[in-house]
Formats: sequence, C-alpha cells, structure tokens
Amino acid sequence: MKKVIALVLAGGRTGQYGVLTRNRAKGALTFASHYRIIDFTLSNLKNSGIEQIGLVIQYLPASLIEHVGVGLPWDLYGYGRCLKIMPPFVGVETTAWYKGTADALWQNWNFVEDCAPEHIVVLSGEHVYHLDFRPVLDFHRDTRADVTMITCDLAPEKRRPRFGYVFVGENSRITRFIEKPDIPPDTCTSTGMYVFRREVLAELLRENAKAEEHNLAKHVLEPIVHTLNSYAYCMPGPWEYMENVIDYFDTQMSMLEDARFAALQRWGILTNLEFRNVGVAPPARIESGASVHNSFVGAKCVIAGTVENSILSPGVRVERGAQVRDSILMHDCVVLEGAKLDYVVSDRDTVFGAHCCVGSRERSTEMTTGMGPLTLVGKAARIGARATVRQGHEVDHRQVID
Repeated sequence: MKKVIALVLAGGRTGQYGVLTRNRAKGALTFASHYRIIDFTLSNLKNSGIEQIGLVIQYLPASLIEHVGVGLPWDLYGYGRCLKIMPPFVGVETTAWYKGTADALWQNWNFVEDCAPEHIVVLSGEHVYHLDFRPVLDFHRDTRADVTMITCDLAPEKRRPRFGYVFVGENSRITRFIEKPDIPPDTCTSTGMYVFRREVLAELLRENAKAEEHNLAKHVLEPIVHTLNSYAYCMPGPWEYMENVIDYFDTQMSMLEDARFAALQRWGILTNLEFRNVGVAPPARIESGASVHNSFVGAKCVIAGTVENSILSPGVRVERGAQVRDSILMHDCVVLEGAKLDYVVSDRDTVFGAHCCVGSRERSTEMTTGMGPLTLVGKAARIGARATVRQGHEVDHRQVID
C-alpha cells in the first residue's frame, strides 16, 4: 500500500513468562506449533498491502532477528518492500537505550523520512489477532483523522488495569483516553494500534523529546488525544494481548477449538520455515497403538504414546507408554517411555526421562507462583528417569533434574 508504512514495537521486556523469555523477546516465542507471535503482526501488515515496515527492538533481540531476517518469508524484500530492524544504536554524540515507546519511534525517524509516507501505522509485535488494515486506513482517510486508535470490545472479566481505555462520542470521535487506570471503566479497550498522519506524529514526538517521560500512550496521547481530530475504529475480531504465561497457554489452547482453528486457517499467517529445516521436513508419523486427540502435531514429530489437548512443535518425539496432556512442547523435545506430562510448557530440546512425572492433573494447594496450574521447563533441560517436577515449579535452561 503506497504512502503507508508501519512501525512495529517488538522489543519490550516481560517478566511474566519466566524461563521462556529469559533468553528471547516475547515476539519470538513459538505459537500454535510452528508460528511465532511476531508472525501475526507481520502477516496482517503484508496481507493488507503494507510493505515498508520498521521493526523496533531492544530486549534480547537475537532470536527475533534470526526469525525475521530481511523479511523474505513475508515477501518484504525487494523493490518497494522492506523490513528494517531497528535496535538501539551508537549515536554521534550520545548512546542510550530507548527511554520509552515514543523515544524509540523518534530515534528512528530517519526511516520515516526516507520512506516519506502520508500515514504511519504504529503497533505492537506481541499480540495475536487478525486485522485487515485497509478498511482502517479508508476510515482514517475518510474522517481526515489526525490519529485513529484501533479498539476492541473486551468482555468485562478480561478488562485489566494494564490496558488503555477509550471514551467514544458521536461518529466515533474520541472524547477521552485513559492509559492504565486503577479501575477499568466500562468502555472500549485500546489495542495499542494506531494510525497517524505523518505530520501529526512528527510534531507529537518532537515535543515529547523535550519531556522526561516517553511512553506513547501515557505521556503523548492521553493528555492531548481529545484535542486532536481523533477517531476510534473497533476491530471486528478477537485480540489477544497475552500479558503472562497463563494467557499465552490459554490463547494457544483456544486454537484447538473448531471455530478458532477454522479462523486460524483463514488468516493466512506466514512464517519462517527455515528454522531447523522445518520447510523441508517430513510429515509427522503417528505409530500403531498411539493415541492422539484434539492436538496440533508439527512436522517430523513421531508419536507412539498418548497426546491429548496438546500442541507439539516440529520434531517432538513421544515414545510408547508416554502421556502428554494439556501441554505445549516446543521444537525437538523428547518424551521417553512411560513419562507423564500434565500442564507443562517446555522450551525446545528438553528430554523428559523414562517414567518421570512433570506437572499434575490437579491444581496444587501449595502453589505460590504466578504460573497457575502450569509447570515451565527451560531449553535443553534434562528431567531424569523417574524424577518428579511438581506443578507450579520452573526448571531453568539446561538444568538437570535427577
């Protein structure tokens, strides 16, 4: 789409995913077997015809950089198309980490000037959703908006103080915006996705550069958005923020439902299949006597045991007599004979020893962590034969449990 670019904020720190984000950005996390969370944002933009994208990163960027590369899996490399990675950089006079989302955008304004767009889409790379941005941009142009805030009508039980909330008047005009209130109001939720006229965003960021605080929502938009020509566009489908590892688990498990799986098939999500040669891997094999129920099973998996209500990334092996229930196993995990896994989320390359027991079918009354019923296992950990890892516990990367 000409005269429109996107700036994707994908470098935030998250402390609510435990060992899973200790060495990677949230956007690089595996999702629904072989996707990554960042794939949803990049695919939505590409499928909407937005083909000039800046990816602003900071926190543990290596795995994200490895995954997105120069954008080839999304056809974002070539004449008129680009995916530019924007980490913090050494400046001519000073060098500093991004001091907030507004500062991150302002430090990379040269990308905007080089592309010379009329409109800029600003959004996160850490959400799961489907959105065609073309109707949003049509609405933005038709209303001659300075800024269009993309909103979502969340059910009351899903409203949290960490979201922003938009008050909307006649003809979708924004009358007020509150970022992270102590008590969520009964109104629509900001998704953190915006469309700006370039001149408007430039002036807002220029002024904010003189301030001491630099959060785009809280310090730039909240005080002034009602004075601009501001409109709200309510997105038609679901939007999943996934604040913590329980949200991450529940959102993936919801994809096993018939309606959500059918939607996922329609969304046209693109991903990089070069990781561990998944693109040329053989199909999964379900051996005689195995039992697989209501699960995703990735390429080159070998299943001889029982898999129920689970999501297996490519290369997972479940041996005869092993049981994997209500769990998420990333690439190339091995579950040896007789092992039992319940409510486990494991990073890749972990080996679960014969007849070990990890997690539990029942919620423990002794849990004191924020992981709920989950047990988290880090990359390349080793759970010994007949070892037990109790529900709610966390195994570090490469840790050995005897």
